[in-house]
Amino acid sequence: MIPEAIDTAVSIGWAIVAWIIAFAFVATVALFTTMLAVAQGWKTARRVLRGPSWARGRIRARIHAHRARRRHSEPTETHTYREAA
Repeated sequence: MIPEAIDTAVSIGWAIVAWIIAFAFVATVALFTTMLAVAQGWKTARRVLRGPSWARGRIRARIHAHRARRRHSEPTETHTYREAA
């Protein structure tokens, strides 16, 4: 009778371990799928907002044009005015 009880407890223990592993696998797949869907949605939303500046409204287009013009007019390196030897 005691060996049967021990055998039953071991079987139930292995079943619990199997359920934990199965649940962990399903939860991991669900988590990665959710992360992938959120990342794809974020990428799509950013791509939509990255349209031409005139499509964002008049004020935003002016701000964007001003920043772009200022960014391109700034020098990329400081000039030392040394001649090449």
